[in-house]
Amino acid sequence: MRPQLIVNCGRVLSALLVTPDGQLVPCSQEIGHVATRHVSSDVLFDPRVTENPDFVWDEALEMLGKATPRNLFQRARRIGLRRPWDPQAAAEAMPLASPIDVLSSPAALADRGAAAAPAVAFALLDALLDPTFAFVAERGIAPGDADAVVVLAAHASRAACTVLEKLFRRRGFRRMTIVRREIAAAMAWIEQAPAACVVLDASDDDLHLHRVVIDDAGDRRELRTTASATVPGLGWSAWSEQIASALQIPPSSAFERALLSSLTGSPESLPSRVTHGALQSVLDDAWIAARAADVRERLRAPLATLGAEAEPVVFAGEIFALDAVRKAFGAAAALNAPVLDHAVRAVALAMRWLHGGAARRLAIVRGGTLRLDSGGGEAIELLAPEQLPAPGESCHFAADFRFAGDGAGKAFLLNLLWGADRAPRGNATLCALPLELRPDAGDTLRLAVRLRRSGSGRRLSGTVEARLPSDVVAARAQFAEELEVTR
Repeated sequence: MRPQLIVNCGRVLSALLVTPDGQLVPCSQEIGHVATRHVSSDVLFDPRVTENPDFVWDEALEMLGKATPRNLFQRARRIGLRRPWDPQAAAEAMPLASPIDVLSSPAALADRGAAAAPAVAFALLDALLDPTFAFVAERGIAPGDADAVVVLAAHASRAACTVLEKLFRRRGFRRMTIVRREIAAAMAWIEQAPAACVVLDASDDDLHLHRVVIDDAGDRRELRTTASATVPGLGWSAWSEQIASALQIPPSSAFERALLSSLTGSPESLPSRVTHGALQSVLDDAWIAARAADVRERLRAPLATLGAEAEPVVFAGEIFALDAVRKAFGAAAALNAPVLDHAVRAVALAMRWLHGGAARRLAIVRGGTLRLDSGGGEAIELLAPEQLPAPGESCHFAADFRFAGDGAGKAFLLNLLWGADRAPRGNATLCALPLELRPDAGDTLRLAVRLRRSGSGRRLSGTVEARLPSDVVAARAQFAEELEVTR
Protein backbone atom coordinates (compact mmCIF):
# COMPACT_ATOMS: atom_id res chain seq x y z
CA MET A 1 0.00 0.00 0.00
CA ARG A 2 1.32 3.42 -0.93
CA PRO A 3 1.25 6.14 1.73
CA GLN A 4 -1.89 8.28 1.60
CA LEU A 5 -2.01 11.97 2.51
CA ILE A 6 -5.62 13.00 3.20
CA VAL A 7 -6.34 16.73 3.60
CA ASN A 8 -9.66 18.35 4.46
CA CYS A 9 -9.71 21.95 3.19
CA GLY A 10 -12.39 23.78 5.13
CA ARG A 11 -12.59 26.48 7.79
CA VAL A 12 -10.16 24.20 9.63
CA LEU A 13 -7.33 22.33 7.95
CA SER A 14 -7.26 18.71 9.07
CA ALA A 15 -4.81 16.21 7.61
CA LEU A 16 -4.06 12.54 8.13
CA LEU A 17 -1.19 10.39 6.90
CA VAL A 18 -1.89 6.71 6.25
CA THR A 19 1.41 4.80 6.32
CA PRO A 20 2.14 1.79 4.07
CA ASP A 21 1.34 -0.57 6.96
CA GLY A 22 -2.06 1.09 7.49
CA GLN A 23 -1.30 3.23 10.53
CA LEU A 24 -3.19 6.52 10.86
CA VAL A 25 -0.88 9.40 11.79
CA PRO A 26 -2.58 12.80 12.36
CA CYS A 27 -0.58 15.60 10.76
CA SER A 28 0.31 18.52 13.01
CA GLN A 29 2.25 21.74 12.91
CA GLU A 30 4.07 23.65 15.61
CA ILE A 31 2.52 26.96 16.66
CA GLY A 32 4.03 28.72 19.64
CA HIS A 33 6.04 25.59 20.49
CA VAL A 34 2.84 23.54 20.64
CA ALA A 35 2.03 20.73 18.18
CA THR A 36 -1.41 21.60 16.78
CA ARG A 37 -3.53 19.08 14.87
CA HIS A 38 -6.40 21.28 13.69
CA VAL A 39 -5.46 24.68 12.33
CA SER A 40 -7.70 27.54 11.26
CA SER A 41 -7.34 28.28 7.54
CA ASP A 42 -8.39 31.91 8.08
CA VAL A 43 -6.21 34.72 6.79
CA LEU A 44 -6.91 38.07 8.45
CA PHE A 45 -6.42 41.56 7.05
CA ASP A 46 -5.55 44.48 9.33
CA PRO A 47 -6.25 47.72 7.42
CA ARG A 48 -4.34 49.81 9.96
CA VAL A 49 -1.05 48.75 8.37
CA THR A 50 -1.92 50.29 5.00
CA GLU A 51 -3.15 53.50 6.68
CA ASN A 52 0.37 54.29 7.90
CA PRO A 53 1.71 57.31 5.95
CA ASP A 54 5.03 55.50 5.38
CA PHE A 55 3.33 52.51 3.75
CA VAL A 56 4.19 51.99 0.05
CA TRP A 57 2.21 49.30 -1.80
CA ASP A 58 4.81 48.79 -4.54
CA GLU A 59 7.60 48.10 -2.07
CA ALA A 60 5.49 45.74 0.03
CA LEU A 61 4.23 43.78 -2.99
CA GLU A 62 7.74 43.53 -4.47
CA MET A 63 8.98 41.98 -1.24
CA LEU A 64 5.95 39.68 -1.09
CA GLY A 65 6.65 38.49 -4.63
CA LYS A 66 9.97 37.09 -3.44
CA ALA A 67 8.38 35.09 -0.63
CA THR A 68 8.45 31.31 -0.38
CA PRO A 69 5.54 29.20 0.93
CA ARG A 70 7.41 28.85 4.22
CA ASN A 71 7.86 32.59 4.86
CA LEU A 72 4.92 34.06 2.93
CA PHE A 73 2.83 34.91 6.00
CA GLN A 74 5.86 36.38 7.76
CA ARG A 75 6.51 38.71 4.82
CA ALA A 76 2.80 39.37 4.29
CA ARG A 77 2.65 41.19 7.61
CA ARG A 78 3.95 44.18 5.67
CA ILE A 79 0.60 44.45 3.90
CA GLY A 80 -1.53 43.65 6.94
CA LEU A 81 -2.08 39.91 6.50
CA ARG A 82 -2.18 37.95 9.73
CA ARG A 83 -2.90 34.44 10.94
CA PRO A 84 -5.40 34.15 13.84
CA TRP A 85 -2.62 33.30 16.33
CA ASP A 86 -0.34 36.18 15.21
CA PRO A 87 0.34 38.36 18.30
CA GLN A 88 -0.13 41.43 16.10
CA ALA A 89 -3.63 40.35 14.95
CA ALA A 90 -6.01 43.01 16.27
CA ALA A 91 -9.62 42.37 17.23
CA GLU A 92 -10.66 44.58 14.31
CA ALA A 93 -8.80 42.45 11.75
CA MET A 94 -11.16 41.16 9.09
CA PRO A 95 -11.13 37.56 7.80
CA LEU A 96 -10.54 37.31 4.08
CA ALA A 97 -12.67 35.02 1.95
CA SER A 98 -10.98 31.64 1.59
CA PRO A 99 -9.10 30.98 -1.68
CA ILE A 100 -11.45 28.05 -2.42
CA ASP A 101 -14.53 30.26 -1.98
CA VAL A 102 -13.08 33.02 -4.16
CA LEU A 103 -12.24 30.60 -6.96
CA SER A 104 -15.76 29.11 -6.66
CA SER A 105 -17.49 32.50 -6.82
CA PRO A 106 -19.45 33.21 -10.03
CA ALA A 107 -18.34 36.84 -9.84
CA ALA A 108 -14.65 35.87 -9.79
CA LEU A 109 -15.11 33.38 -12.63
CA ALA A 110 -16.73 36.02 -14.83
CA ASP A 111 -14.61 39.04 -13.90
CA ARG A 112 -11.73 39.56 -16.29
CA GLY A 113 -10.23 41.93 -13.75
CA ALA A 114 -9.86 38.97 -11.40
CA ALA A 115 -7.46 37.17 -13.73
CA ALA A 116 -4.83 37.14 -10.98
CA ALA A 117 -7.15 35.31 -8.56
CA PRO A 118 -5.84 31.80 -9.39
CA ALA A 119 -2.23 32.90 -8.86
CA VAL A 120 -3.03 34.59 -5.53
CA ALA A 121 -5.11 31.59 -4.42
CA PHE A 122 -2.26 29.25 -5.40
CA ALA A 123 0.24 31.21 -3.28
CA LEU A 124 -2.06 31.33 -0.24
CA LEU A 125 -3.00 27.64 -0.45
CA ASP A 126 0.65 26.68 -0.92
CA ALA A 127 1.57 28.58 2.24
CA LEU A 128 -1.40 27.21 4.21
CA LEU A 129 -0.54 23.61 3.28
CA ASP A 130 3.24 23.96 3.60
CA PRO A 131 3.35 22.65 7.22
CA THR A 132 1.42 19.55 6.13
CA PHE A 133 3.85 18.88 3.29
CA ALA A 134 6.74 19.41 5.73
CA PHE A 135 5.18 16.91 8.17
CA VAL A 136 5.15 14.25 5.44
CA ALA A 137 8.72 15.03 4.37
CA GLU A 138 9.97 14.78 7.96
CA ARG A 139 8.79 11.17 8.00
CA GLY A 140 10.96 10.32 5.03
CA ILE A 141 8.08 9.98 2.56
CA ALA A 142 8.70 11.42 -0.91
CA PRO A 143 5.64 13.05 -2.55
CA GLY A 144 6.12 10.93 -5.65
CA ASP A 145 5.75 7.78 -3.56
CA ALA A 146 2.48 8.90 -1.93
CA ASP A 147 -1.12 9.43 -3.06
CA ALA A 148 -2.98 12.59 -2.07
CA VAL A 149 -6.71 12.92 -1.39
CA VAL A 150 -8.15 16.42 -0.93
CA VAL A 151 -11.62 16.89 0.57
CA LEU A 152 -13.64 19.91 -0.63
CA ALA A 153 -17.16 21.19 -0.04
CA ALA A 154 -19.84 20.44 -2.64
CA HIS A 155 -19.87 24.04 -3.91
CA ALA A 156 -16.16 24.06 -4.83
CA SER A 157 -15.80 24.88 -8.52
CA ARG A 158 -13.70 23.24 -11.18
CA ALA A 159 -11.43 26.33 -11.10
CA ALA A 160 -10.67 25.66 -7.43
CA CYS A 161 -9.98 21.99 -8.15
CA THR A 162 -7.65 22.92 -11.00
CA VAL A 163 -5.55 25.19 -8.78
CA LEU A 164 -5.25 22.47 -6.12
CA GLU A 165 -4.29 19.85 -8.71
CA LYS A 166 -1.58 22.19 -10.01
CA LEU A 167 -0.35 22.85 -6.47
CA PHE A 168 -0.01 19.16 -5.59
CA ARG A 169 1.74 18.43 -8.90
CA ARG A 170 4.23 21.23 -8.19
CA ARG A 171 4.82 19.68 -4.80
CA GLY A 172 5.71 16.36 -6.48
CA PHE A 173 2.53 14.34 -5.99
CA ARG A 174 1.84 12.34 -9.15
CA ARG A 175 -1.52 10.97 -7.99
CA MET A 176 -4.08 13.28 -6.44
CA THR A 177 -7.85 12.77 -6.04
CA ILE A 178 -10.44 15.37 -5.07
CA VAL A 179 -13.40 14.08 -3.06
CA ARG A 180 -16.47 16.10 -2.14
CA ARG A 181 -16.98 16.42 1.60
CA GLU A 182 -20.31 14.59 1.74
CA ILE A 183 -18.81 11.62 -0.09
CA ALA A 184 -15.74 11.64 2.16
CA ALA A 185 -17.86 11.70 5.31
CA ALA A 186 -20.11 8.89 4.03
CA MET A 187 -17.06 6.64 3.49
CA ALA A 188 -17.35 5.83 7.20
CA TRP A 189 -20.03 3.32 6.13
CA ILE A 190 -18.01 1.60 3.43
CA GLU A 191 -17.67 -1.64 5.41
CA GLN A 192 -21.46 -1.80 5.86
CA ALA A 193 -22.29 -1.47 2.14
CA PRO A 194 -24.85 -1.52 0.74
CA ALA A 195 -25.78 1.45 2.89
CA ALA A 196 -27.20 4.97 2.80
CA CYS A 197 -26.70 7.92 5.12
CA VAL A 198 -27.37 11.63 5.47
CA VAL A 199 -24.40 13.98 5.70
CA LEU A 200 -25.01 17.27 7.51
CA ASP A 201 -22.43 19.76 6.27
CA ALA A 202 -22.53 23.14 8.05
CA SER A 203 -21.03 25.87 5.87
CA ASP A 204 -20.57 29.54 6.75
CA ASP A 205 -24.25 30.49 6.56
CA ASP A 206 -26.26 27.38 5.70
CA LEU A 207 -26.69 23.72 6.51
CA HIS A 208 -26.35 21.42 3.50
CA LEU A 209 -27.99 17.99 3.62
CA HIS A 210 -26.80 15.24 1.30
CA ARG A 211 -28.14 11.73 0.94
CA VAL A 212 -25.27 9.45 -0.05
CA VAL A 213 -25.71 5.85 -1.18
CA ILE A 214 -22.95 3.22 -1.12
CA ASP A 215 -23.64 0.35 -3.51
CA ASP A 216 -21.97 -3.04 -3.12
CA ALA A 217 -21.01 -4.94 -6.26
CA GLY A 218 -18.68 -7.56 -4.87
CA ASP A 219 -15.20 -6.09 -5.03
CA ARG A 220 -16.51 -2.70 -6.14
CA ARG A 221 -17.96 0.03 -3.95
CA GLU A 222 -19.76 2.89 -5.66
CA LEU A 223 -20.61 6.08 -3.77
CA ARG A 224 -23.10 8.55 -5.14
CA THR A 225 -24.93 11.64 -3.87
CA THR A 226 -28.55 11.00 -4.79
CA ALA A 227 -30.14 14.20 -3.45
CA SER A 228 -29.19 17.42 -1.68
CA ALA A 229 -30.99 20.22 0.12
CA THR A 230 -29.98 23.49 1.76
CA VAL A 231 -31.44 24.84 5.00
CA PRO A 232 -30.63 28.57 5.34
CA GLY A 233 -29.47 29.91 8.66
CA LEU A 234 -28.26 26.70 10.31
CA GLY A 235 -24.60 27.17 9.44
CA TRP A 236 -21.60 28.37 11.41
CA SER A 237 -22.57 32.07 11.58
CA ALA A 238 -26.08 31.41 12.96
CA TRP A 239 -24.83 29.03 15.65
CA SER A 240 -21.93 31.29 16.65
CA GLU A 241 -24.38 34.19 17.02
CA GLN A 242 -26.61 32.10 19.31
CA ILE A 243 -23.60 30.98 21.35
CA ALA A 244 -22.39 34.57 21.68
CA SER A 245 -25.84 35.56 22.90
CA ALA A 246 -25.79 32.76 25.50
CA LEU A 247 -22.40 33.98 26.72
CA GLN A 248 -23.66 37.60 26.65
CA ILE A 249 -20.88 38.57 24.26
CA PRO A 250 -21.55 40.78 21.20
CA PRO A 251 -21.24 38.71 17.99
CA SER A 252 -18.15 39.67 15.98
CA SER A 253 -15.43 38.18 13.82
CA ALA A 254 -13.16 38.27 16.89
CA PHE A 255 -15.69 36.12 18.79
CA GLU A 256 -15.85 33.63 15.91
CA ARG A 257 -12.07 33.39 15.94
CA ALA A 258 -12.12 32.71 19.67
CA LEU A 259 -14.87 30.10 19.30
CA LEU A 260 -12.94 28.30 16.56
CA SER A 261 -9.79 28.42 18.65
CA SER A 262 -11.67 26.85 21.56
CA LEU A 263 -13.10 24.07 19.37
CA THR A 264 -9.80 23.18 17.73
CA GLY A 265 -7.41 23.72 20.62
CA SER A 266 -5.36 26.03 18.41
CA PRO A 267 -3.72 29.23 19.72
CA GLU A 268 -5.55 32.57 19.70
CA SER A 269 -3.85 35.96 19.76
CA LEU A 270 -6.53 37.68 21.87
CA PRO A 271 -7.61 36.97 25.46
CA SER A 272 -11.08 35.47 25.41
CA ARG A 273 -13.96 34.47 27.65
CA VAL A 274 -14.72 31.59 25.29
CA THR A 275 -13.49 28.54 27.19
CA HIS A 276 -14.73 24.97 27.44
CA GLY A 277 -15.97 25.68 30.94
CA ALA A 278 -17.87 28.78 29.86
CA LEU A 279 -19.45 26.94 26.94
CA GLN A 280 -20.53 24.00 29.09
CA SER A 281 -22.10 26.31 31.65
CA VAL A 282 -24.35 28.17 29.19
CA LEU A 283 -25.00 25.47 26.57
CA ASP A 284 -26.92 23.41 29.09
CA ASP A 285 -29.87 21.03 28.70
CA ALA A 286 -32.35 23.91 28.51
CA TRP A 287 -30.36 25.59 25.73
CA ILE A 288 -30.09 22.30 23.82
CA ALA A 289 -33.82 21.57 24.19
CA ALA A 290 -34.76 25.02 22.87
CA ARG A 291 -32.46 24.66 19.86
CA ALA A 292 -33.53 21.05 19.22
CA ALA A 293 -37.18 22.04 18.79
CA ASP A 294 -36.24 24.56 16.10
CA VAL A 295 -33.85 22.13 14.38
CA ARG A 296 -36.47 19.35 14.22
CA GLU A 297 -39.01 21.69 12.69
CA ARG A 298 -36.63 23.07 10.09
CA LEU A 299 -35.22 19.67 9.07
CA ARG A 300 -38.55 17.84 8.80
CA ALA A 301 -39.38 18.94 5.23
CA PRO A 302 -35.81 18.70 3.79
CA LEU A 303 -35.32 15.19 5.19
CA ALA A 304 -38.67 14.12 3.76
CA THR A 305 -37.67 15.57 0.38
CA LEU A 306 -34.45 13.54 0.48
CA GLY A 307 -36.36 10.44 1.59
CA ALA A 308 -33.90 10.03 4.43
CA GLU A 309 -35.88 10.48 7.65
CA ALA A 310 -34.72 7.18 9.18
CA GLU A 311 -31.17 6.97 7.84
CA PRO A 312 -28.02 7.41 9.98
CA VAL A 313 -26.36 10.79 10.14
CA VAL A 314 -22.74 11.81 9.63
CA PHE A 315 -21.62 15.28 10.73
CA ALA A 316 -19.30 17.49 8.69
CA GLY A 317 -18.51 21.03 9.72
CA GLU A 318 -16.59 22.69 12.51
CA ILE A 319 -19.64 23.79 14.52
CA PHE A 320 -20.50 20.13 15.17
CA ALA A 321 -17.35 19.82 17.27
CA LEU A 322 -19.58 21.21 20.04
CA ASP A 323 -21.43 18.41 21.84
CA ALA A 324 -24.35 20.75 22.52
CA VAL A 325 -24.88 21.47 18.83
CA ARG A 326 -24.74 17.76 17.91
CA LYS A 327 -27.25 17.00 20.65
CA ALA A 328 -29.55 19.70 19.27
CA PHE A 329 -29.70 17.66 16.05
CA GLY A 330 -30.66 14.60 18.06
CA ALA A 331 -28.30 12.24 16.25
CA ALA A 332 -25.15 10.36 17.15
CA ALA A 333 -22.15 10.51 14.87
CA ALA A 334 -21.54 7.50 12.64
CA LEU A 335 -17.80 7.54 13.22
CA ASN A 336 -16.21 7.12 16.64
CA ALA A 337 -13.75 9.97 16.19
CA PRO A 338 -13.59 13.74 16.79
CA VAL A 339 -15.89 15.57 14.38
CA LEU A 340 -13.01 17.62 13.01
CA ASP A 341 -11.44 14.32 11.86
CA HIS A 342 -14.59 12.71 10.44
CA ALA A 343 -13.86 13.36 6.77
CA VAL A 344 -10.16 12.42 6.78
CA ARG A 345 -10.67 9.33 8.96
CA ALA A 346 -13.57 8.12 6.83
CA VAL A 347 -11.40 8.42 3.71
CA ALA A 348 -8.63 6.55 5.55
CA LEU A 349 -11.07 3.70 6.30
CA ALA A 350 -11.99 3.61 2.60
CA MET A 351 -8.32 3.45 1.60
CA ARG A 352 -7.78 0.56 4.01
CA TRP A 353 -10.74 -1.30 2.52
CA LEU A 354 -9.52 -0.58 -1.02
CA HIS A 355 -6.09 -2.06 -0.36
CA GLY A 356 -7.53 -5.10 1.40
CA GLY A 357 -7.69 -6.99 -1.90
CA ALA A 358 -6.03 -6.66 -5.31
CA ALA A 359 -9.36 -6.84 -7.15
CA ARG A 360 -11.10 -4.16 -5.11
CA ARG A 361 -12.29 -0.95 -6.78
CA LEU A 362 -13.69 2.27 -5.34
CA ALA A 363 -15.82 4.47 -7.61
CA ILE A 364 -17.06 7.95 -6.74
CA VAL A 365 -19.87 9.08 -9.01
CA ARG A 366 -20.53 12.83 -9.20
CA GLY A 367 -24.24 12.98 -8.38
CA GLY A 368 -26.46 15.71 -9.77
CA THR A 369 -26.79 17.28 -13.16
CA LEU A 370 -26.72 20.53 -15.10
CA ARG A 371 -28.60 23.41 -13.44
CA LEU A 372 -29.15 27.14 -13.91
CA ASP A 373 -29.30 29.77 -11.18
CA SER A 374 -32.65 31.47 -11.78
CA GLY A 375 -31.64 34.57 -9.82
CA GLY A 376 -34.67 34.01 -7.62
CA GLY A 377 -33.18 31.53 -5.16
CA GLU A 378 -33.73 28.39 -7.25
CA ALA A 379 -31.40 26.15 -9.24
CA ILE A 380 -33.41 25.03 -12.27
CA GLU A 381 -32.56 21.58 -13.58
CA LEU A 382 -31.73 21.81 -17.28
CA LEU A 383 -31.18 18.09 -17.82
CA ALA A 384 -32.15 15.05 -15.82
CA PRO A 385 -29.26 12.66 -15.10
CA GLU A 386 -30.62 10.10 -17.57
CA GLN A 387 -30.59 12.75 -20.33
CA LEU A 388 -26.82 13.23 -20.18
CA PRO A 389 -25.00 11.86 -23.23
CA ALA A 390 -23.73 8.29 -23.09
CA PRO A 391 -19.95 7.67 -22.94
CA GLY A 392 -18.29 8.78 -26.17
CA GLU A 393 -21.39 10.65 -27.37
CA SER A 394 -22.47 14.28 -27.66
CA CYS A 395 -25.74 16.16 -27.43
CA HIS A 396 -27.05 19.68 -27.61
CA PHE A 397 -30.19 21.41 -26.44
CA ALA A 398 -31.66 24.89 -26.18
CA ALA A 399 -34.10 26.48 -23.76
CA ASP A 400 -35.79 29.89 -23.67
CA PHE A 401 -36.00 31.92 -20.48
CA ARG A 402 -38.09 35.00 -19.84
CA PHE A 403 -36.86 37.80 -17.63
CA ALA A 404 -39.24 39.55 -15.30
CA GLY A 405 -38.81 42.76 -13.33
CA ASP A 406 -36.88 45.94 -13.96
CA GLY A 407 -33.76 44.37 -15.42
CA ALA A 408 -33.41 46.14 -18.76
CA GLY A 409 -30.03 47.78 -19.21
CA LYS A 410 -28.57 46.18 -16.10
CA ALA A 411 -25.62 43.81 -16.01
CA PHE A 412 -25.98 40.44 -14.29
CA LEU A 413 -24.42 37.00 -14.17
CA LEU A 414 -25.92 33.85 -15.63
CA ASN A 415 -24.57 30.97 -13.55
CA LEU A 416 -24.42 27.43 -14.89
CA LEU A 417 -24.23 24.94 -12.02
CA TRP A 418 -23.62 21.28 -11.32
CA GLY A 419 -25.22 19.46 -8.42
CA ALA A 420 -28.38 18.00 -6.92
CA ASP A 421 -29.57 20.91 -4.77
CA ARG A 422 -32.53 23.15 -5.59
CA ALA A 423 -30.72 26.01 -3.83
CA PRO A 424 -28.00 27.59 -6.02
CA ARG A 425 -25.44 27.84 -3.20
CA GLY A 426 -25.59 24.08 -2.66
CA ASN A 427 -24.12 23.41 -6.12
CA ALA A 428 -20.79 24.02 -7.82
CA THR A 429 -20.52 26.79 -10.42
CA LEU A 430 -19.38 25.45 -13.78
CA CYS A 431 -19.18 28.82 -15.50
CA ALA A 432 -20.63 32.32 -15.25
CA LEU A 433 -21.71 34.44 -18.20
CA PRO A 434 -21.79 38.24 -17.75
CA LEU A 435 -24.84 39.64 -19.58
CA GLU A 436 -26.56 42.95 -20.08
CA LEU A 437 -30.14 43.18 -21.31
CA ARG A 438 -30.60 46.23 -23.48
CA PRO A 439 -34.00 47.94 -23.34
CA ASP A 440 -34.64 46.95 -26.96
CA ALA A 441 -33.46 43.32 -26.54
CA GLY A 442 -36.80 41.93 -25.43
CA ASP A 443 -37.48 39.82 -22.37
CA THR A 444 -36.37 36.40 -23.66
CA LEU A 445 -32.96 34.78 -23.66
CA ARG A 446 -32.09 31.51 -25.39
CA LEU A 447 -29.56 29.25 -23.76
CA ALA A 448 -27.84 26.83 -26.16
CA VAL A 449 -25.71 24.08 -24.60
CA ARG A 450 -23.48 21.51 -26.30
CA LEU A 451 -22.23 18.59 -24.24
CA ARG A 452 -19.70 15.87 -24.88
CA ARG A 453 -18.89 12.92 -22.66
CA SER A 454 -15.52 11.23 -22.79
CA GLY A 455 -15.20 7.67 -24.02
CA SER A 456 -14.65 6.44 -20.46
CA GLY A 457 -17.78 8.28 -19.35
CA ARG A 458 -15.90 9.96 -16.54
CA ARG A 459 -15.66 13.50 -17.89
CA LEU A 460 -18.29 15.88 -19.24
CA SER A 461 -17.28 18.99 -21.17
CA GLY A 462 -19.44 21.56 -22.84
CA THR A 463 -20.03 24.98 -24.32
CA VAL A 464 -22.88 27.30 -23.40
CA GLU A 465 -24.11 30.28 -25.43
CA ALA A 466 -26.61 32.93 -24.39
CA ARG A 467 -28.46 34.28 -27.43
CA LEU A 468 -30.70 37.32 -27.75
CA PRO A 469 -33.97 37.19 -29.77
CA SER A 470 -32.06 38.59 -32.75
CA ASP A 471 -29.92 35.39 -32.57
CA VAL A 472 -26.91 37.46 -31.59
CA VAL A 473 -24.58 35.61 -29.20
CA ALA A 474 -24.46 37.75 -26.07
CA ALA A 475 -22.00 35.54 -24.15
CA ARG A 476 -20.21 32.23 -24.50
CA ALA A 477 -18.28 30.04 -22.05
CA GLN A 478 -16.78 26.57 -21.80
CA PHE A 479 -16.85 24.20 -18.83
CA ALA A 480 -15.89 20.71 -17.72
CA GLU A 481 -16.81 18.39 -14.86
CA GLU A 482 -15.46 15.07 -13.63
CA LEU A 483 -18.37 12.62 -13.38
CA GLU A 484 -16.55 9.67 -11.88
CA VAL A 485 -13.32 8.88 -10.10
CA THR A 486 -12.24 5.24 -9.85
CA ARG A 487 -9.40 3.85 -7.74
